[in-house]
Amino acid sequence: MAKSKKGTQTKQNIINTAKILFYENGYNKTGIQDIADRATVKLGTITYYYKKKDEMISDIYNVFFLALYEYVSSVSGNLNLYTKYCYSLILYYEAILNDEHNKTLYYEVLVKNVNPNGRTNITKTMNRSCLDFLNKNYIEADLEIIARSEYGARKELFIDFYEKEIKFTSRAMVYFFVRNLFRLMNLDGEMIENTIQQGLDFSNKNKPVDIKFLI
Repeated sequence: MAKSKKGTQTKQNIINTAKILFYENGYNKTGIQDIADRATVKLGTITYYYKKKDEMISDIYNVFFLALYEYVSSVSGNLNLYTKYCYSLILYYEAILNDEHNKTLYYEVLVKNVNPNGRTNITKTMNRSCLDFLNKNYIEADLEIIARSEYGARKELFIDFYEKEIKFTSRAMVYFFVRNLFRLMNLDGEMIENTIQQGLDFSNKNKPVDIKFLI
């Protein structure tokens, strides 16, 4: 039990340190050795838990999203699964787009196409749950196509936004990201628009300040 607890603490120390360095230096300028040095652990200890930086990124993204989903559930327990998913996505993208350091990391990860499968697995799981909840018919291939199409569109749009090729506000970007996903899932257009607007209102009133993407 003690060994397991120590292992959990060591892994958490590694990922917390990685988040700090990713925030300070970005993805490209942070190496595994840098993380080991700051966390005061051996390089072999890092690679025991994370073979590559890619795996850390997937862990950071997924844990952050799930924490937001739990937050939405705790604040508004009467919401259905689809609505909670929508609200959580809005909070997720706002946290990234409204902080320059978060935005830079997200941009660098997209440009390098870092472990997209690791980061779309949770999306496919949530999409499946959402479609099941709404009693939508689909086949397994649909989940893959939706996830890949959404990722590709989001990647191109975010890169253009970051490089100032398009002149959208951060809130408009959040809207487009969320709307595009639900359109790809072939959900009712009016329902999508109403839920996104409600989600934006929710985000104005509810700030999960203790839940951080990086720091």
